[in-house]
Amino acid sequence: MIEVRRATVDDAEALGVIGPAAYAAAYHYLWSDCVALAKQLDTFSSSAFLILLQRADSRLWVAEVDGVVVGFLTMIVDSSNPVTHEDGGAEISRIYLLPGSQKSGLGLRLLNTAMAHANELGLTHVWLDVMASATNARSAYLKWGFTEIGIKNFSRKVKVEHSQMVVLRNGL
Repeated sequence: MIEVRRATVDDAEALGVIGPAAYAAAYHYLWSDCVALAKQLDTFSSSAFLILLQRADSRLWVAEVDGVVVGFLTMIVDSSNPVTHEDGGAEISRIYLLPGSQKSGLGLRLLNTAMAHANELGLTHVWLDVMASATNARSAYLKWGFTEIGIKNFSRKVKVEHSQMVVLRNGL
């Protein structure tokens, strides 16, 4: 059985496992410095999720298969995008699924849930950024109605040839 639901503090431990595992599986190739990668993975720790769950402007949803968390989406409301600086939006700051759960429809279910919530809040759009090298993710976002609106650099030091991110927008 597949379920998407709002995350609670009880999910922090599972998210602290899922987050680093899903990130490392998707983006290990960006890093040549193991210390820098370890610091990036720490941003997915259970304590980092606990802090995020307490923020008034954040929303988290988890995707479960047979009662086990296999992915998540985080959204920051009232966030202007870094390209047009347009207000009234929400940033999909992270959406990650464990290997084996991609292409199952879970990512789209998480995204649709977040977008419906943004619409309920009266926001005008959602935006996100994705590594330019993540062609499968970019293709999925384009298929799901996002439009590329610009480029920015990743905030951490990764391999130079992989430092660009594509910013995408989807109106509600």
